[in-house]
Amino acid sequence: MEVVKINNDFTKKYSRGTIAVHWLTTILIISLFPLGKYMESLSASDKMGFVKIHAILGIIVLVLTLVRSYLFFKSERPEDLKTGSKFNDRLTIWIHNTFYFLLVAISIAGLVAMSVGGYMDALKSGTSELILQRENIAPLKAHGLLANIMMILLVLHVLGVVKHYILTKENTLKRMS
Repeated sequence: MEVVKINNDFTKKYSRGTIAVHWLTTILIISLFPLGKYMESLSASDKMGFVKIHAILGIIVLVLTLVRSYLFFKSERPEDLKTGSKFNDRLTIWIHNTFYFLLVAISIAGLVAMSVGGYMDALKSGTSELILQRENIAPLKAHGLLANIMMILLVLHVLGVVKHYILTKENTLKRMS
């Protein structure tokens, strides 16, 4: 396979706000996913404190995603990276845009699951018996499925950064640091 030399401009970076939101959101997502997986196996009474933490962090991710979406359109940003492959260039844009949609959808599914699954009432009253059985909370299934898709895209995103670095010897992280 012939490697095409691409000269992307790394002098242009994302705004400081976009960079801060990107890394804070990344840390929160990497924390929320295993916490959510851990909570799946807990009884309703054992997960009460974790649900509160998970919900608060999830709401923070939603707010940060909305802020980042605003910054995406209002702040100057560098051009999309070129990889030498039209397919890879489109895939990169698709993955980036899908992150925004997924984060909003995961958050909405989580909030609806909190409401219809009895979590909000249980947290308010301190009574875990108000929480429905996991299999009876449809939005919780959607929340989990979307979170799994998010993690697959996150892995693809990281692999793309590594692949780009190996093939083109360009440090794409310069734009986000």
